[in-house]
Amino acid sequence: MGNARSFGNIRKLPSGRYQVRYRHLGRLVPGQTTYSTKTEAKIYLASIETDLNRGMWVDPDSGRVRFSDYAAQWLDQRQLRPRTRETYESQMKHILATFAEAQLSDIKPADVRAWHGKLVKSDLHPNTVSKVYRQLRTILTTAVDDELLSSNPAHIRGAAKESAVERPLLDWDDVASLATAIHPRFEALVWTAAASGLRFGELSGLTVEHVDLEESEIRVSQALAFQRGNGAILGPPKSDSAHRTVVVPDEITERLATHIQKFGDGQPGSLVFTSIKGSPLLNRYFAPSWQKARADAGLEGVRFHDLRHLAGTEAASAGASLREVMARMGHSTSDASLRYLKASEARDREVSDAIAERMKKGRR
Repeated sequence: MGNARSFGNIRKLPSGRYQVRYRHLGRLVPGQTTYSTKTEAKIYLASIETDLNRGMWVDPDSGRVRFSDYAAQWLDQRQLRPRTRETYESQMKHILATFAEAQLSDIKPADVRAWHGKLVKSDLHPNTVSKVYRQLRTILTTAVDDELLSSNPAHIRGAAKESAVERPLLDWDDVASLATAIHPRFEALVWTAAASGLRFGELSGLTVEHVDLEESEIRVSQALAFQRGNGAILGPPKSDSAHRTVVVPDEITERLATHIQKFGDGQPGSLVFTSIKGSPLLNRYFAPSWQKARADAGLEGVRFHDLRHLAGTEAASAGASLREVMARMGHSTSDASLRYLKASEARDREVSDAIAERMKKGRR
């Protein structure tokens, strides 16, 4: 019997090192490097043959794509809301500063670790570092899926995990203080945010048709956002789960009715909440009034989003299930809603302590 046909071939170069070559789809493919011994070259050829048989082979030339070009393509292929795209582009700057001109196949795990180490030591918030790392990892994962890379060089354990940031838990006295201190045009906005849990963009995107004063319901189907080059635009809310109808207390409905009568223009499709000058309420126009109000109320450092946190915690404290909290807050995953349930557990401890104190007083 004749010898079985060997895979590829090995030749000795004038330098004394060994080069391997093999055919794939009619093309002669050279090895990515040369080897000091013929045995090492044979081992490499055997690994290539195995990868081909298993369907795991990746063309060594496929990763010769500049990272910045691939990242731009990756971003364009995603259907992102304007605000989300701006966030991604902002995060991308921290990646391109190091990898913009690099070829995908040239990025090694050591390069990613060195880059991540510099980010950790920078002035960026730790959670921002986690978000930026996740974006790099996701881009490279897509490159693996596109068969441009054989493996993802971004695999630092724990680097993608964000730490929970403890926020101040407001109470209704705080809400009253903020609503009293803020410009009268935004008083109903503060109360509605605290009772409904709507995001700022969802509130500023409400039109009079979205508020059912008879049923005390608010329908969320759009959100206001700023888009570079276009200014204020109305678009879909944050996610599919953000499309929802939220029932609010009658007191909030009464405040909304008064607000619409006082500040509305009575036209169909008009926005419920607008800036002091009557324009769409972007955060840049609202921020000065909010900052002054929280300073006057002695609540420096409190964010508008903390009103949403209060709404979620109150819903959980009132006995809402995880699914009900998710539906009310417009969450697409349970992670965020679970924070409110945990916060309500802490509140339950306060209630228990208060009962214990009343028991002591009763016995005395």
